[in-house]
Amino acid sequence: MIRVRTLLASEAVSIDTIDHPDGVAHVDPPVEVSPHYSVNFLERGSFSLVHERRIWTIGPNELFLTVPGQVHQFVHHEEDRAPVDVCLAVCFRDLVRDEIRHELGEVGRRAPVITLDNRLAYLRHRLRTRIDGERDTLAVDVLAAELIAAAALATNRKRYRPAQIAWYARRIDAARERLDREFAADYTLAGLARDAGMSLFHFARVFRELAGEPPHHYLQRRRLEAARTQLRNGRSVTDTCFAVGFRSLSHFITLFRRAYGVSPSAWARTGKMQRPE
Repeated sequence: MIRVRTLLASEAVSIDTIDHPDGVAHVDPPVEVSPHYSVNFLERGSFSLVHERRIWTIGPNELFLTVPGQVHQFVHHEEDRAPVDVCLAVCFRDLVRDEIRHELGEVGRRAPVITLDNRLAYLRHRLRTRIDGERDTLAVDVLAAELIAAAALATNRKRYRPAQIAWYARRIDAARERLDREFAADYTLAGLARDAGMSLFHFARVFRELAGEPPHHYLQRRRLEAARTQLRNGRSVTDTCFAVGFRSLSHFITLFRRAYGVSPSAWARTGKMQRPE
């Protein structure tokens, strides 16, 4: 028997823990059919997953995906009548099913088990931190979307140890929070790396690997988000450009149009982005 407990839920996702209640005998069903897309991390214990005549052993260094209609079997050790495995499951609702299908393609059907790379391990760390902390559903939705993208692009790079992930996460998160909070300030890569206690190129590589984009793209995106709000609130294009940290008006206009499909002045008038057909 398994037990499912929901830790946090939104319109897009449900974050659940899946384990086995104490004192209840467990028998593995011969077959199970997944009803939804999910990304699953093993937090404790181990078991095997059987899918299309292949067998994977799931441990703390792997995640497994499910897609609607996926047929599989979970197998515990024969002597393990009271399994101790605990999974953290990110289950996606029908609202985002089409988007998930587009992102994942056939990844989950071909190979439902993925070895954690550094980005996936980092996202797992952030997810657990969010759930254990402020339980911000918006932040968790964003993390869930990042998980899908990272799973689709998972690599076989050397994986950091858990202590390393935690060490890097503290420093990269601090850098991100500073860029979020003080986006209009002037930054250098050397300065950010120095504040993080890391060498310049090492910081740049780890930031990109864990955050999914280089620091200057992260800061640029944050400035554009702030600019969008300020323009909507009536600030002029020129004042907005310099207020959010850009130093060139033409560069700001080019980046804004590239990001949102309209010029800053058009956004100020209508508040609408242009999306490609």
